[in-house]
Amino acid sequence: MSYQGIDNGASIRIVDDTGELLIMKRSIQRIQVVREDMIEITTADPFQNIFFRHKDVTAPVTNLALLLREAINGMITNCVCGGSSSSGSSSISEK
Repeated sequence: MSYQGIDNGASIRIVDDTGELLIMKRSIQRIQVVREDMIEITTADPFQNIFFRHKDVTAPVTNLALLLREAINGMITNCVCGGSSSSGSSSISEK
C-alpha cells in the first residue's frame, strides 16, 4: 500500500490505495520515528495513533524516516490554524 501526505491548509490529507483521511494540524500532538522506518502521528481527542512505513510513502519523497518526519513537521509549522490555543503545539520526538 502506498501513502501520500498532502498539505491541505489547516489539515494534512493522507491518501492511500483505499481512500483518504484528513488530519487537522491543530490536533497533532506528536510525530515520531519508531523502529527506524515507521512514522507514528499521535493526535488529540479522540486519541488516535496513525502508523505508516517510510518506504510506503510516495509523497513527500524523502530518503529517510527522519527526513519524512521533518517534512510533516514543516507542513504543521506553516499552518495558520485559526483561534485554537493548540495550534503549532506539536511535539516532535525520536526513538
